[in-house]
Amino acid sequence: MRLLTTSSFALLLAFSGVSANAQDDAASADEAFPTAQALAGIVATYGDWEIHCNEDGANCRMAQTGQDPEGNQIASVSMQKLPEGSAAQLGVVVITPLLTLLTRGMTMGVDDGVPAAYPYSWCDTKGCYARFGLTAAQVDEMKNGNEAYVEIYAITAADAPIRASLSLSGFTAAFDDLQGR
Repeated sequence: MRLLTTSSFALLLAFSGVSANAQDDAASADEAFPTAQALAGIVATYGDWEIHCNEDGANCRMAQTGQDPEGNQIASVSMQKLPEGSAAQLGVVVITPLLTLLTRGMTMGVDDGVPAAYPYSWCDTKGCYARFGLTAAQVDEMKNGNEAYVEIYAITAADAPIRASLSLSGFTAAFDDLQGR
């Protein structure tokens, strides 16, 4: 069986019509923890993070697309504040391409720290979704870090993780803005 390289995986996704950055397309009925609603657009930019809100200024998220070393878009990451008193400080939705090996889950880490593993919730025609919360300690780690990453696996390469880098430039300012909305 032939293994797909990261570039081949990205090209296969491009030709199959799958968008790794599906957050502008998908809609969710779950307002308490939406997945990736169609947002009116970017209302602010902080470093490499964008703040997206609906036209009425509600349901704001900070977002970034993670890329592999060749510049292929591998993961769409959006974060939103959660209600006061929640166990987590930020709700996170990561959308990865179809042909992602769901049984391996995905991991997210900061710099050289120990990554946390998260399961996928479902897939649709836009991609595969992992939803989870970041605790205050995890948010602080991102505020103090230089780079975060998401690792996923292609179904054809279960032992070769594909790493998508996320710059943490502007993360703290975007987080502070989001908390004030």
